[in-house]
Amino acid sequence: MAAKAKAKKASPRVKVAAKSKPKAAAKPPVKTEGEWPPTAISEAKVKEATGRGWMGWFVILNLMEATSIPHKDVAKRLKEQHGAPSWWAQMIAVEYERARGGRKKNERASGTYAVNVTKVMPVSLPKLFAAATSKRKDWFPPGAFAETSKTKDKYWRGTWKTGRKLEFGFYAKGDGKAQIALEIGKLPSPVEVEQERAAWKKAMEKLGALLG
Repeated sequence: MAAKAKAKKASPRVKVAAKSKPKAAAKPPVKTEGEWPPTAISEAKVKEATGRGWMGWFVILNLMEATSIPHKDVAKRLKEQHGAPSWWAQMIAVEYERARGGRKKNERASGTYAVNVTKVMPVSLPKLFAAATSKRKDWFPPGAFAETSKTKDKYWRGTWKTGRKLEFGFYAKGDGKAQIALEIGKLPSPVEVEQERAAWKKAMEKLGALLG
């Protein structure tokens, strides 16, 4: 019996490998301002102009249930209830609709397209407005423009080329700076969007040189 017990003691122990627990699926990163959604206007620009980033505005629009409200009313609420400047209220509403899958990039509710170009100039708001509106032949790209309305140091509107709508907004930025923001609407396709964008970026550089 003793011999048997001895033999039993001597037998090597076989270690059973512990079953490894399956790795938990990686959690998606927490989205922060500036990471989502991809937009036509940068996070820095919208934050500088309105005091909020895209995610801040999108939270407001979600709480507003903006997808169930007409575009015009969404923009109006952003302006009247949340302090977004008129032009930016439109842009925020458009980008929200696009992010929710309701529109293609640069597409508007009518099915046509629009393009936006902005630039901050190192001059006062009155000086920027005066130069832009009185010297347009010195900086506009080729094309026929017919003025329809003008509000000093705020807005300048008109028709552009054939059936297109051109609108400028002017904003004080502090420290002797001002911003000009334009939108051309009623463009028939994304191709025209890029053509106008390139032309007006060059035009803005010309305006900057005039002010320099």
